Amino acid sequence: MSDYNIDVKSLSILLLSALTYHLFLATDALAAEKTRFGLSASHAPPLLYRFENQNMPIATGGFLYEVSIAIAEELKVDYTTVIIPRGRTPQELTSGNMDVLCHTSTAWNPPYKNTVNWSKPLYTYKKVLVSKKDIPFSRPEQIQNITIGTLEDFVYPDLEKRFSDKVLFRDDAPSVTANIAKLNGGRLDYIIMSEMEFPFHKSTNPGLKRSSFVLDTMDIRCALSRKSSLSIEKLNSAIDRLKTKGTIQKIFNRYANSKRFPRPVVYGLNNNDSPPFIISDTSTESPTIRGGVFFDLALEVGKHLHRPLVFALLPRSRLHTDLAEGKIDMICFDNEIWSGPLAKSFYWSSPIFRQSDHIVSVKSMTEETNINSLKDLKGKIVGTTLNFVYPSLDPFFKDGSVIREDADSGLANVTKLSLDRVQYIVLNRLEFDYYKKSNPRLQKAPMDIDPIDVKCAISRRSDLKLRDLNAAILEMKKSGRMEKVFTQ
Repeated sequence: MSDYNIDVKSLSILLLSALTYHLFLATDALAAEKTRFGLSASHAPPLLYRFENQNMPIATGGFLYEVSIAIAEELKVDYTTVIIPRGRTPQELTSGNMDVLCHTSTAWNPPYKNTVNWSKPLYTYKKVLVSKKDIPFSRPEQIQNITIGTLEDFVYPDLEKRFSDKVLFRDDAPSVTANIAKLNGGRLDYIIMSEMEFPFHKSTNPGLKRSSFVLDTMDIRCALSRKSSLSIEKLNSAIDRLKTKGTIQKIFNRYANSKRFPRPVVYGLNNNDSPPFIISDTSTESPTIRGGVFFDLALEVGKHLHRPLVFALLPRSRLHTDLAEGKIDMICFDNEIWSGPLAKSFYWSSPIFRQSDHIVSVKSMTEETNINSLKDLKGKIVGTTLNFVYPSLDPFFKDGSVIREDADSGLANVTKLSLDRVQYIVLNRLEFDYYKKSNPRLQKAPMDIDPIDVKCAISRRSDLKLRDLNAAILEMKKSGRMEKVFTQ
């Protein structure tokens, strides 16, 4: 009999995992319908910040990211960004798997040069020669008989002939950071990088010096897949409007000026959150995060703050202490009550969302829930989430009339409910709506408990200003982006 029960339990868990993964696939299908803006995986800060996430890195900020987002929002299309290995770019553009790549040039003579539609120029891009010693060259033509740290598969129009004639020698690396390491280790005397990247890297490597001249001055454009539903006319019109409003120039100026350079915001996330808050594919050796409400909210806040994000995935028990100590700058979907004594260590934003909890059970074939008030829970075991605060239920938990049984997450509680290990669990509204899609038998008692305004919390040790965060939240609400985060 015990063996039979173990099989049923395993089968139930497998079924729940399959249903949850079905929702992952549905999320991917929806993403496929969006206009996909490509970002090359070869780029690094300040051009591109990303969350390293198995084989599915997620863009979180940077100059190229902000430019792509500005174009997407000016087009008023439903969009997503996708980081593509440089070698796959021609295939992705030609096949239509990627709609737009907005940091490229015909001068680089890319393999897709004649198979895409080219936009109007976005901005002018320049490179500089960088060293840790005084640079003896005053003009590009004087550069000879040296080895230069370059990037793999990158084209340098002003230097290509000298490379081919062996007047100059290139030493390829996968990133500018790798080339700086060679410079610092004495393995190279010179490297090349964009004029925009130089102030960023000099801030952490004060000994870097740049040439007085520039190299490879060129117009940067978008490459539009000919299989995209987006027309080149609409893309060019959006670029014209952005340039008229000065939007692209403002983004450029922020990243090109070392005094205005946007410092990344360290954003805390609970590494044990389950769908719909964090959606992961657990079929890989380490879970691959595919998104979720908390990820979408973080990215929206970062976009409206015009600052890159660095995610810190932490146990729930450490989020508040690390925030108080200034190890992270911000967390969202929080509240003073949930934070307890540490609430005074944070600045609290204006409300972002009104949240409430539900008492949830599984509907039988013959009856509805018999819970019409919290008093009806007396003598029952209720599945709750570890370290969560339930103000309305706490008096019942304290006097022992209702037994609290903690699990790590909402998903774990739904699993316990499906296995009949508990009759009732507590889910918030977002969780209930999400899990009911895959389990129609879930039902909620006819009452909302603990309605509360959820907010973002900023560490008092952070340089992030509360007024900037509140302005971002207000803009997200006005534009409809906030509602979209919580309803999609």
